[in-house]
Amino acid sequence: MQAKWVIIGIGNPFLQDDRAGLVVAEKLAQYDLPCSIEELHTVGFEVMDKVKGFKKAIVVDACKLGRTPGTVLEVGVDDIFTNHHLVNSHAVTLGTTLKTGIICFPEEMPEEIRIFLIEVKEISEFTKEMSAEVEAAVEEVVHRICAMVSP
Repeated sequence: MQAKWVIIGIGNPFLQDDRAGLVVAEKLAQYDLPCSIEELHTVGFEVMDKVKGFKKAIVVDACKLGRTPGTVLEVGVDDIFTNHHLVNSHAVTLGTTLKTGIICFPEEMPEEIRIFLIEVKEISEFTKEMSAEVEAAVEEVVHRICAMVSP
């Protein structure tokens, strides 16, 4: 039987704070959660393929929206298109991909999709060390997701 939830962490494993979504997924994989956990390095159509067949999905990605580094936003797919602060981020690509899946594969897409966006501080350094603000945000998101998916 397939898990009810899928959690997808997105990011570049070699760019400082851009790795935030991947680190969330890595940390969640250490818990015995009743969900499937995936890691992706792109916000392309692979995201749609990974969520199809699940009842609920959570996607975690880094963003650069001009907020205080470490700020966590929790949004739905439609929020990406109605909130003008999100329009200039690559969250639009993520939102467009998921919205396309909802339109093209309505029976296969999750009935609930939540997106956690973590505001980055530094994304130009090639390092596996995240800034302290983003590291704290990662811990916050891990705890929030654990609370959401725990039975």
